[in-house]
Amino acid sequence: MGIFMRNYNKPGKGVDPLAPKSEGAMLFFEIFFRKFWKFIQINLLYCLALIPTFIIMLILSGAVSNAVLTTFNAQIASLVGLSAPDFNNADFNLMYITIDVCLRAFVTVMFTVFWGMGPATAGVHYIFRNYSREENSFIMSDFWDAVKDNFKQSAVVFLVDVVMMFVFFYAITFYSSQSNILKYAKYIVYCLFLFYTMVHLFLYPIMVRYKLTIGKLYRNAALFCMVSLPYSFLVIILLLALTVGLLYIMSKLAFTTAITVFVIFAVLLLYSLCGFIVSYNAERQIIRHLDENAVVEEKPTHSEK
Repeated sequence: MGIFMRNYNKPGKGVDPLAPKSEGAMLFFEIFFRKFWKFIQINLLYCLALIPTFIIMLILSGAVSNAVLTTFNAQIASLVGLSAPDFNNADFNLMYITIDVCLRAFVTVMFTVFWGMGPATAGVHYIFRNYSREENSFIMSDFWDAVKDNFKQSAVVFLVDVVMMFVFFYAITFYSSQSNILKYAKYIVYCLFLFYTMVHLFLYPIMVRYKLTIGKLYRNAALFCMVSLPYSFLVIILLLALTVGLLYIMSKLAFTTAITVFVIFAVLLLYSLCGFIVSYNAERQIIRHLDENAVVEEKPTHSEK
């Protein structure tokens, strides 16, 4: 697949070479709890770096929000005791704006967690790659060096993702509105959407590891996704649990309390935890399925430069 292997099994600094080495989920939790405060630092840095693309997505996701709100106008009106939508009613307008903002934020958060947001995502995945190998990483310098090194490719991936978001949304909307046999085509779109999402589980981890063209980057990410399909599904389920599942649980609380708790969690830990799950799984699957005979140049770590 255009990938070769190096030995990543050497212990990191401060690890007893005679101690039994943890693997799998046990190693994941060991790294996570050992570096818990660093994960918070990474999350805060990531949130700051995301501000430009986050604003862009909040604006663009208005198209999705408007389509949903237009469909459910009558239900929104009933929430404030109206028999029909009335934009001259202050309560209706407040409810409409609140739902609009929440929908935009939800789409943006899900976009960030499952697809990533360009250069900033490449930066954090470089750090998480080092953590997955149990190697040291200097958060600020490694993050910004990785952002610069992968800026062009990650920006292209982000632009493609923005286009694909609208392609999938309008395709699902179109086929769902059909009354003939075409309405079943939406299930094909759902499958393509899921596969495209799972490809992102390897897209950024491979990007920060290897010198590949954009076409080969997508190709290898798709191949790794297919050969490790059960693990890809498992990662998707975990990410859904940390986003949609958590939101569902908190929906039992008061609205303002639920939003406050989720925002705090997102700012402090959500993105770094989800990103590490993705990177850790990608590292293990790449080692397991890589082609030892193929020759492709691996990017040097910043400590090797």
